[in-house]
Amino acid sequence: MTPPLALGDLQRRIVAELGPEVVVSSDTALYARDDGAEGPFVPGLVVRPTGRAQIAPLLRLCHELGVPLSPRGAGTGTVGGCLADHGGLVLDLAGLRQILDIDERSALVTVEPGVITAELQAAVAARGLFYPPDPASSAKCSIGGNIATNAGGPRACKYGVTGAFVLALDVVSGSGQPLALGHRSLKGVTGYDLVHLLVGAEGTLAVTAAATLRLLPQPAAAFTLLAAFPDEAAAAAAVLACRRAGLSPAALELADRTCTRVLLSAGELAVPVPEASGALLWIELDGDEAGLDRALRRAADCCRDAGALAVELAGDEPTRERLWSVRRALSYTLRARWPRKISEDVAVPLGRLPELIAAARQIGARNRLDTASFGHAGDGNLHVNFLYDPTADPSSPQRVRAAVAQLFTATIALGGTLSGEHGVGLAKRPYLPVEQPPELRDLQRAIKRAWDPKGILNPGKKI
Repeated sequence: MTPPLALGDLQRRIVAELGPEVVVSSDTALYARDDGAEGPFVPGLVVRPTGRAQIAPLLRLCHELGVPLSPRGAGTGTVGGCLADHGGLVLDLAGLRQILDIDERSALVTVEPGVITAELQAAVAARGLFYPPDPASSAKCSIGGNIATNAGGPRACKYGVTGAFVLALDVVSGSGQPLALGHRSLKGVTGYDLVHLLVGAEGTLAVTAAATLRLLPQPAAAFTLLAAFPDEAAAAAAVLACRRAGLSPAALELADRTCTRVLLSAGELAVPVPEASGALLWIELDGDEAGLDRALRRAADCCRDAGALAVELAGDEPTRERLWSVRRALSYTLRARWPRKISEDVAVPLGRLPELIAAARQIGARNRLDTASFGHAGDGNLHVNFLYDPTADPSSPQRVRAAVAQLFTATIALGGTLSGEHGVGLAKRPYLPVEQPPELRDLQRAIKRAWDPKGILNPGKKI
């Protein structure tokens, strides 16, 4: 825990150098949680810069006084990655929301870290350009947080995750040193690739002040199919069939039996689905409209050959958007039905996805827990949720902990990883040795010391 004396000294110096308006003096408890289960951890101090130029002096002061600093964007993370469990300073970057430049000729955009992902997408779409990464929380999450976790989303199936679009970063290291990393060219191999070292680093090496992202032309058309299956195995078989058929879906999203039953009972789906359905698959194809008819037919055939009970096309844009809004809200829908929900976003090689789905179901049954699995089937990234009520069943939290450990063991045995896109944060920190041996963790600690000599940046996260 950070000594109050150090925090008081830091606050006085911040006010003297940057003015009192940057210090958040009320509602600091709002920073005690993110969108996950960790916390609450009320920070000792919250600072909200009014301009990018204030980041470097803030970090310099924290470095000088040895006060831990946790960068925070929109707070939509789920693993506690932005929480000050050490009681230090939270650096709230949400106010830095300028889109600094849209270069239409080069298809580039430069933004501050607090820019909301959906707002960036709308701004570039107005110029006929496309920023593909689409986390489920895109209406609320920020680009800085997306970079910190290397966020993905349904369209990662075709376009890749956030890191595939980051070309350059203006950052400040843990000692307060401003650095310009990367380039605005699409290619560049001078020196080490420090940009992509920082992407996914959860703010443990440097704080992002601005990012230059590459863009694509806006797809001319997009169509969505919703396929219903008797069970998850058939849906997973359809995923593999679509990939083997040479299709390039923008998204392939799967929902298991529990999710399907919840959505059917709520009547939330925008197209008809048989009551006997035990799994759902969203398939989106985009590109030139003239060439999509054949691809849609092939995708539907792959689903039917895998045993689909029904394959429905979203016939108009409102229906398509409704289907995707249901998918994006699925985590919140589950949260409304169960008092507690622990979500783990594990990922495996695509061919092992059916085994992961089966393992998640078996682990839930073994530990007497409801489970719900959904997510980015097109790239093998599944969100496994353990659902429980600690009030009605006081022993359930202990069984959840056992189930999480078993899920991680099974995931590694399948050649996978403990986190596909949510990050490590606080929630997965105890489990890192399951995936990474001591020598690898030691190497990462050495990298951390080079960027952050006093270890003030988001201590205890990522490694």
